[in-house]
Amino acid sequence: MSLVEFRNMKNKPQANNNPNAMPEAKLSFRKLAADRAKSARRGKPAAQTEALTKTDGNTGNNRKVLYDKSSAYLSQVLNAVKGRKSFALEPGFKLLQKMAEGDHPQDELFIMAIHLDDRFNYVIHHSINVAVYALKMADDLGFDPNRKIELAMAALFHDIGMAVIPDKILYKQDELSPQEIDILRNRPNYSYKILRSFGDGFAYLAETSAQVYERIDGSGYPRGLKGDEIHEYAQIIGLLDMYEALIHSRPQRDKVTHFAAVKEVINSCKHRFQRQHLKSLLSIFTVFPIHSYVRLNSNAIGKVIETYADQPMRPKLQIVFDSQRRKVLTERIVVLPENPLLNIVDSVPESEIQELYKS
Repeated sequence: MSLVEFRNMKNKPQANNNPNAMPEAKLSFRKLAADRAKSARRGKPAAQTEALTKTDGNTGNNRKVLYDKSSAYLSQVLNAVKGRKSFALEPGFKLLQKMAEGDHPQDELFIMAIHLDDRFNYVIHHSINVAVYALKMADDLGFDPNRKIELAMAALFHDIGMAVIPDKILYKQDELSPQEIDILRNRPNYSYKILRSFGDGFAYLAETSAQVYERIDGSGYPRGLKGDEIHEYAQIIGLLDMYEALIHSRPQRDKVTHFAAVKEVINSCKHRFQRQHLKSLLSIFTVFPIHSYVRLNSNAIGKVIETYADQPMRPKLQIVFDSQRRKVLTERIVVLPENPLLNIVDSVPESEIQELYKS
């Protein structure tokens, strides 16, 4: 790769009158959950079981090592960009091929990508998490193996322009100023310039990185593209990028619960993403992911240990605090589909769980 020049990165205006722009469609959180249940009854996997307690031999540990290796690789890449040095794509492809190998319905790598939360290492973790999510969504959407790896590689490098942003902005704990926000919003142009140097054979990486913050209704940036003007990979990664950012902390804010994140995406952004991608998001993450915490109408708090595709709002729980907020010392399992009088009333943030354990 030739060294990258970061000067004169100007936005190039593009036509925004595509007649194939996506039409507005009615969409609701409840409808998506119902659609997912119908898909399950047509033969999709019926349950997702707790990964950390049921790994097959050393498989779980090996999957965790892949996350660590990916972190080391991406850190090297970002340092190379900062130093105006070249870097290789091949190690990234090899890591993603390893991630994609085999069938892992109880995938610890995916669980890590959902729950691992380090606000001061988010630049690295964010892109790895989105790449892991992209592999799952590619499977759900029926991508062939080559497109699956392409999508994941585009996800891994979609925010490489962050390497050009000063750390004082990336890790600022106070609210960003308008000028700092403008600098951050320019990173798709930096990403494009960096990745375009790899030539036409990897043009999809550069194109995706330039468009990942565009939205099909034209509300995105930096060019306000619409509908089919936006590369399919950029549409998918843009959705996964948003969801990942909501469920993980940043230096200046705390994360939200997974349930709140799904509601935010479905209710507020349903015109910004394609319906099939929104349905896939709900399918792969479920409403209450494994290891998340929920509050029942009895006021007890449970940890999700298994989910059911045909009943996404009624998972299997391990009760960790009773209705009096006392820690449950013996194993108590509740299968909500078998307990019609019990239902989930809310998600519980991990901060509340930590406070309960302390008290």
